[in-house]
Amino acid sequence: MNLPNYLTHELVRRLNREAPKKETESLLTALGIALDEPGPEPDFEEMVEGYDGDCQTGSFLLEGTLDFIGHKVPMHFRINYAGPADEKNPWDMIKGPSMTVDVLTWPEGTPTAPEWVPVGAGILSDSMVEDIWPAISLHASQQDLR
Repeated sequence: MNLPNYLTHELVRRLNREAPKKETESLLTALGIALDEPGPEPDFEEMVEGYDGDCQTGSFLLEGTLDFIGHKVPMHFRINYAGPADEKNPWDMIKGPSMTVDVLTWPEGTPTAPEWVPVGAGILSDSMVEDIWPAISLHASQQDLR
């Protein structure tokens, strides 16, 4: 889809000035941009299979930037986690948790339908993974047990 310049400027102007929701949504609809949450949902059932007893699951978003030869592109990651719900030793790193990583993509030919695609934790550097574990622990501590 080739977006006309004047519509790009109008959309940015409305988003920056917090234009009335109805007007902004009508412009997004006219441009063919969907406002629905991207799918699919995380597959927690597969993640909790290796644990005995109750498990806690959750997911949260991380924003990043891909910098390739001076060209920067925003990236959005969904971090999904599961681990044993052990009140005595919550989130003990020996017993768990497990983590999967999805990246938000816009498939070719359908720019209005973003979706989460599993990429695995291998896409992240070791230092990034080390930084994510405390974020998982914090997020899990703020959630209800499932």
